[in-house]
Amino acid sequence: MAQKRLLGLCMALVLLLGGILCRVWWIGTDTAYASSAGAQVVSETALPRRRGDFYDRAGRPLTGTVQQWYALCIPGDGSYAALFPYVPYAVQEELYARRNAAQPFLVEVRQDLSRSGVYCCAASRRCLPLPIARHLLGYLDGDGRGVAGLERVYDDVLAAAGDDAAVTCVTTAQGSLPAGTAPQLVTRQNGSGQGVRLTLDAGIQRLCEGVAAAGMPRGCILVLDTQTAEVLASVSMPEFDPSDIAASIAANDTSLIDRPLAAFSAGSVFKVVLAVAAYEAGLDWYTHDCTGSIEVAGQTYRCAQGRAHGLVNLRGALEASCNTFFIELGQALGAQRLAETAQRLGFGSALTVAPGLKSAAGTLPAAAGLQNAGQLAMFSFGQGDLTVTPLQVAAMMNTIADGGFLCSPRFVQGIVDAGTQELLSVPETAPPRRACSADIARILRSMLCTVVEEGIGRDALPLAGGAGGKTGTAQTGQYDENGEELLNHWFAGFWPAEAPRYTIVVLQDGVLEPQTSSAALFAQVANGLLALQPDFAALTAPKLPESGKTA
Repeated sequence: MAQKRLLGLCMALVLLLGGILCRVWWIGTDTAYASSAGAQVVSETALPRRRGDFYDRAGRPLTGTVQQWYALCIPGDGSYAALFPYVPYAVQEELYARRNAAQPFLVEVRQDLSRSGVYCCAASRRCLPLPIARHLLGYLDGDGRGVAGLERVYDDVLAAAGDDAAVTCVTTAQGSLPAGTAPQLVTRQNGSGQGVRLTLDAGIQRLCEGVAAAGMPRGCILVLDTQTAEVLASVSMPEFDPSDIAASIAANDTSLIDRPLAAFSAGSVFKVVLAVAAYEAGLDWYTHDCTGSIEVAGQTYRCAQGRAHGLVNLRGALEASCNTFFIELGQALGAQRLAETAQRLGFGSALTVAPGLKSAAGTLPAAAGLQNAGQLAMFSFGQGDLTVTPLQVAAMMNTIADGGFLCSPRFVQGIVDAGTQELLSVPETAPPRRACSADIARILRSMLCTVVEEGIGRDALPLAGGAGGKTGTAQTGQYDENGEELLNHWFAGFWPAEAPRYTIVVLQDGVLEPQTSSAALFAQVANGLLALQPDFAALTAPKLPESGKTA
């Protein structure tokens, strides 16, 4: 009887064990269970998204992308040792720190290592194929996010442009890949495909950067379309390498300053404001006998090099840039009128470059502070506490060139579809407003043309078309190692003289004596613009005899 019970127990145990083995086999071969188990240990590592681009006014790309390889580093399979020689120096530290990570991760490598048995995939990395307008565009941080300039302002738009892609793989509890499995690249087509189109003209930008590189160690050049006030070129010197910002910081060479948007001492370009105020006050007849110096409130002020200009009217004072004339004129006009005129012409207010990015406001002394005769004297020839941005000066000069309308300079046309260049959204802009009468603007254009044709701005005369403009030399209160004061050298004007198409501002800041005058650099830009326009070519063609043969 006992033997029968023992035999029954053994049979029960055998049946139970067989059931367990069958159950294990069934679970192991059931695809639903396998899928469920796999889903619990799926690892997903995102690839960098393709960043959207900037375009010039004609839709030409100002930025681009290059192919960048990424390798999958898998814990426990020797990936660290295999990958270390192929990763950039900056990535080696990260690779070392994560060598024992619990999950696979992607690491940037210099080349495709697939033939070496390493899983690799490619993604797009932002680059500047022909770097232009670096200061305006700005730069990215190590994670590819915009941190300066328009890259920062439009970071959300540009970062969402490309499709989302990731590498997925099934891993064990130790982070390794089970036998028979391989990583998979998954792409979700959810990118916006958007970019940002600027008002810049790539050809004109390159022209101005070439002029600046050849003759301007530090400073800036701005070119505006006179009718629309759209910025066609914005150059700042010295340049910097967007991929090596640390070098500029270490050099401490001011190369990261976007000079068109920064504030500087103005000098005599500001005398245009006084000319406008004089006409509005009915003092266009005003004359002054310049002896080379004038005393106001116990302080002596001099014309450049103490030169005596003799009896001059407003036109003659602009031609010669006579400081003493404008000091007397400023006293006659009064602080309140001058401050209001300067404000109406755009000084003392920041200008919007793009939503979230503005220029400096500069410093416009209040009328109350200018009640001091000495302060008013300095203000009247663009010195003292007054500071202005090149962009403000360009807007003022553009007002004169465009018949008295002040238009806020524009840098951005809008967000576009990268494929079709269709405008999807346009930033709000302030409407043009009249800053002076058309008659005053016309008379001042004539006077500023005389400055170039017969006055102190002769270096600015281009090959054809004529030009108008105003020089300026401003004290900075900064000195070199020899104790000599560094100066700001300006020229602001328009080209051609009749029916101006372009407003051009050139500033060389903080230099003792420029190797090429700002007026001469203005002429080089105007000559370059002339070469870019077929309808102006006839102005420079040599005159042929009536027979059609050359002499």
